[in-house]
Amino acid sequence: MIERYTDHAANERTFLAWIRTALALVAFGCVLAKFDLFLRLLAIQHAMPAHQSFASTSQVGILTVLTGILLIPVSYWRFCKVRTALNETKTMDIALAKVEGILTIVLIALCLAVFAVLLPAVTG
Repeated sequence: MIERYTDHAANERTFLAWIRTALALVAFGCVLAKFDLFLRLLAIQHAMPAHQSFASTSQVGILTVLTGILLIPVSYWRFCKVRTALNETKTMDIALAKVEGILTIVLIALCLAVFAVLLPAVTG
């Protein structure tokens, strides 16, 4: 039996949750990047002038994809740090407050950017 198996299993589940979040960001970013094409086609079909924020939708989508891609190595780094701490016999500090704080700020900024870009396109 693996020593501290439940702790290692919890660490792996947390790692997979981070990976799932990163993949969701990549998928959402791809949707946003293609959303401007949909808005342009809709404007052409209804003979409406093209809105200036269409291009910024794809830019926000690209930033969201890049955030998701950057989250993958960060999650692996966190997984390895916790695994090392679990294997050590001495007490270690594994807090990643700076990394998690930065990621939180980036995600909030991306959400605000998506809201700022899509609001004018929806309200007309």
